[in-house]
Amino acid sequence: MNASLNTAHLVERLGTVIGIPVVPYDEEGAVDHDLTISLTARLIRNGVSVLTPNGNTGEFYALSPDERRQVLRCVLTARETHDGAAPNATVIVAGVGFDIETAISDARFARDAGADAIMIHEPVLPYLAADGWVEYNARIARAVPDIGVLPYLTKRAVTGAHITRLVERAPNVVGLKYSVPDPVLFAATRTEASDGLLWIAGLAESYAPAYWQAGARAFTSGLVNIAPAVSLEMLTALRDEDYGTAARVWRRIRHFEELRARDASANNVAVVKEAMHRIGLCRRDVRPPSHPLSGALAREVAESMEQWHSLVPETAGERVA
Repeated sequence: MNASLNTAHLVERLGTVIGIPVVPYDEEGAVDHDLTISLTARLIRNGVSVLTPNGNTGEFYALSPDERRQVLRCVLTARETHDGAAPNATVIVAGVGFDIETAISDARFARDAGADAIMIHEPVLPYLAADGWVEYNARIARAVPDIGVLPYLTKRAVTGAHITRLVERAPNVVGLKYSVPDPVLFAATRTEASDGLLWIAGLAESYAPAYWQAGARAFTSGLVNIAPAVSLEMLTALRDEDYGTAARVWRRIRHFEELRARDASANNVAVVKEAMHRIGLCRRDVRPPSHPLSGALAREVAESMEQWHSLVPETAGERVA
């Protein structure tokens, strides 16, 4: 591993809310580059210090290879404009995936463009072997030894022992986005795996309190696209071990997050974009296999926002798309 990678510092910086930005589209259905930059800048201004462009909330699987790279460039442009050369500039974790060669190519592009780390999506394959998961992630991670790597895990078959073998083969694996919806299994897996990894609650604010108490020290968020203050309030409460406040935040966002998770997360991105549209941030358009919400579901989104809408920053509505 390249000695220039300060693993401990990167892990420390990643221990926070990890925002997954949406990708806005214009009237023709193309990625709106200017608005992507604007929305990224809004997140940075409002205190979100780690961003993962090309995550699932960013419709990673619906973008072309060139679009994924354009999105990453936009996010990096927003960081450069806002942070410049600041030593604690916003950490950018680029999503990569698909076949190994595509993932390696995108990972190297991300490294050369200035990303600090990559998040490796779980392979799009119904027949995933745990040892195959190790091999997949190891080969990608070893191709970019000078930046951090965060694999994305949703399969119960991958154990702490598998994760340890991965870290042994690729020391730049600094953490794990853990998205198995089972806090007990998470605790057991973390106990069995290598020490020193950052464990990220990959199922957002809904699971953050339970996973935090079992050792996670970061959580992903799509909610930050609308109300970053809500997510940051939960983070502060968890860091302070103020689980009463964390529970109150959880109750405020429960309906919204349940809408995202309903029907095996079929409307995850559409719910976020509907909420953003309602406060004038972007169009509600999504690409297949996502689908715009029905009128009834859109009204549910509006109802779900009522308990935390006052915490939407004043910068909302700067540009109505």
